[in-house]
Amino acid sequence: MKTPLDRGFFSRDNAKKFARLSGKSLRNGMASRVIGPWDWIFLPALAAIVATVVLGTPFQPFGLQLPEPVWPLVLAFAWPLIRPSYIAPLVLGALGLFLDFYWSTPGGFYTLNLMLIYGVLILARAYVAGQDWRVVFGAYLAAELAFFTIGVLFLALDTGSVVRLWGVFEQMVATTALFPLVLYMLEKYVNADVRFQ
Repeated sequence: MKTPLDRGFFSRDNAKKFARLSGKSLRNGMASRVIGPWDWIFLPALAAIVATVVLGTPFQPFGLQLPEPVWPLVLAFAWPLIRPSYIAPLVLGALGLFLDFYWSTPGGFYTLNLMLIYGVLILARAYVAGQDWRVVFGAYLAAELAFFTIGVLFLALDTGSVVRLWGVFEQMVATTALFPLVLYMLEKYVNADVRFQ
């Protein structure tokens, strides 16, 4: 007796016919859905570097300065939720060193901050991944607040003076505006790879 999935449109014969008509085998269809580190780690990291440099240019339209969000913070939040990886922390550390050099902060400042956020999210991954966007947004705000609070404290300890808090707030608002990128990355990469389903 045939099982319900072996009857009608869902039968194995129909699946083979469809694969033959489309010119692809079932195995090729699966192989095209494999997402490698280049797709979800290296390309977003390069995009974060380019966006940081572009928004850091001394161009002031109408006398206003371009916002300078912390682009790698989006990656430090999204990468642990997509899947744990050995490569992601190394790339995140390199992005932190790039920010240290580009924004002339003490060596390791952004690297340490980003790695702290990444580590906390690895631990909280089971509670955040797969939740409604409002829960993810709340976690993003909490991670962002922790990131900037730690940064202000570290700079105060290093320099002996408190940075201009209004500038920190402006950078926080600009970084909060990047949250749709987190949702885009989660939607695109979490369930895209057949090896992790």
